[in-house]
Amino acid sequence: MEKYLKLLKSIQNNPKNVRFSDLDNVLLHFGYDKRQSGKGSSHYVYSHPEIKMLVVLVSHSKNDILPEYQVKKAIQSLESLEAI
Repeated sequence: MEKYLKLLKSIQNNPKNVRFSDLDNVLLHFGYDKRQSGKGSSHYVYSHPEIKMLVVLVSHSKNDILPEYQVKKAIQSLESLEAI
Protein backbone atom coordinates (compact mmCIF):
# COMPACT_ATOMS: atom_id res chain seq x y z
CA MET A 1 0.00 0.00 0.00
CA GLU A 2 2.76 2.44 0.95
CA LYS A 3 4.45 1.86 -2.42
CA TYR A 4 1.35 2.89 -4.37
CA LEU A 5 0.68 5.95 -2.22
CA LYS A 6 4.26 7.11 -2.80
CA LEU A 7 3.88 6.52 -6.52
CA LEU A 8 0.59 8.44 -6.54
CA LYS A 9 2.19 11.41 -4.74
CA SER A 10 5.02 11.38 -7.27
CA ILE A 11 2.52 11.40 -10.14
CA GLN A 12 0.55 14.25 -8.57
CA ASN A 13 3.71 16.30 -8.09
CA ASN A 14 4.94 15.83 -11.67
CA PRO A 15 2.11 14.98 -14.10
CA LYS A 16 4.30 15.84 -17.11
CA ASN A 17 6.64 12.86 -16.78
CA VAL A 18 4.51 9.77 -16.01
CA ARG A 19 4.99 6.37 -17.59
CA PHE A 20 1.97 4.34 -18.62
CA SER A 21 3.02 1.37 -16.48
CA ASP A 22 3.21 3.51 -13.32
CA LEU A 23 -0.23 5.05 -13.72
CA ASP A 24 -1.67 1.68 -14.78
CA ASN A 25 -0.38 0.06 -11.57
CA VAL A 26 -1.80 2.84 -9.39
CA LEU A 27 -5.24 2.71 -11.01
CA LEU A 28 -5.44 -1.08 -10.76
CA HIS A 29 -4.30 -1.00 -7.13
CA PHE A 30 -7.11 1.41 -6.20
CA GLY A 31 -9.77 -0.88 -7.67
CA TYR A 32 -10.20 0.33 -11.23
CA ASP A 33 -11.21 -2.12 -13.92
CA LYS A 34 -9.15 -2.01 -17.11
CA ARG A 35 -10.37 -2.89 -20.57
CA GLN A 36 -8.98 -2.43 -24.02
CA SER A 37 -11.36 -0.83 -26.49
CA GLY A 38 -10.48 -3.23 -29.30
CA LYS A 39 -8.12 -6.06 -30.03
CA GLY A 40 -4.68 -4.59 -30.59
CA SER A 41 -5.85 -1.06 -29.77
CA SER A 42 -3.60 1.35 -27.90
CA HIS A 43 -6.57 2.78 -25.95
CA TYR A 44 -7.17 1.55 -22.42
CA VAL A 45 -10.35 2.47 -20.53
CA TYR A 46 -10.43 2.43 -16.72
CA SER A 47 -13.61 2.51 -14.69
CA HIS A 48 -14.41 2.23 -11.00
CA PRO A 49 -17.71 0.87 -9.68
CA GLU A 50 -18.11 3.74 -7.18
CA ILE A 51 -17.69 6.68 -9.58
CA LYS A 52 -19.01 7.47 -13.06
CA MET A 53 -15.88 9.08 -14.49
CA LEU A 54 -13.95 7.06 -17.07
CA VAL A 55 -10.21 7.40 -17.57
CA VAL A 56 -8.80 6.75 -21.04
CA LEU A 57 -5.07 6.25 -21.51
CA VAL A 58 -3.43 5.89 -24.90
CA SER A 59 -0.15 4.01 -24.95
CA HIS A 60 1.80 2.06 -27.52
CA SER A 61 4.19 0.51 -24.99
CA LYS A 62 4.51 0.14 -21.21
CA ASN A 63 7.33 2.73 -21.09
CA ASP A 64 5.46 5.45 -22.99
CA ILE A 65 5.31 8.83 -21.30
CA LEU A 66 1.65 9.83 -21.13
CA PRO A 67 0.34 13.25 -22.19
CA GLU A 68 -0.23 15.56 -19.23
CA TYR A 69 -3.98 15.92 -19.86
CA GLN A 70 -4.48 12.14 -19.54
CA VAL A 71 -2.55 12.06 -16.27
CA LYS A 72 -4.53 14.99 -14.86
CA LYS A 73 -7.81 13.27 -15.77
CA ALA A 74 -6.65 10.15 -13.89
CA ILE A 75 -5.62 12.23 -10.87
CA GLN A 76 -9.01 13.95 -10.90
CA SER A 77 -10.72 10.57 -10.95
CA LEU A 78 -8.61 9.27 -8.07
CA GLU A 79 -9.34 12.40 -6.03
CA SER A 80 -13.08 12.02 -6.57
CA LEU A 81 -12.73 8.43 -5.35
CA GLU A 82 -11.02 9.68 -2.19
CA ALA A 83 -13.93 12.07 -1.54
CA ILE A 84 -16.41 9.18 -1.25
